[in-house]
Amino acid sequence: MIMRVWSVLKEENIELTEKQINGWKNFLDLAMANGCERTTLAEDSERIIAVSYWPNQESLDSVVNSDAYEEVGAKVQASWGEQMIPNHEMTFNGSIVADS
Repeated sequence: MIMRVWSVLKEENIELTEKQINGWKNFLDLAMANGCERTTLAEDSERIIAVSYWPNQESLDSVVNSDAYEEVGAKVQASWGEQMIPNHEMTFNGSIVADS
């Protein structure tokens, strides 16, 4: 199983709006419709983290390399508007070695 973590730094103490959350949910829904087994979106005062769990790297790659992924990414970006510009911190794709 592969875990993908996408971390974005955000402007201090600005909470996500409903429009921004829905933009992210579009990505999570795309993932779930294309083989992803579970997704999570979380935030604190400094970061937004999206996590997705995939059965294998090939399933993840097929989504990340798709036109639909680019379209959803553009929607996520557009959902930020003038309030906050997302600052991509890191992306991590790794094999899960232990889980409970």
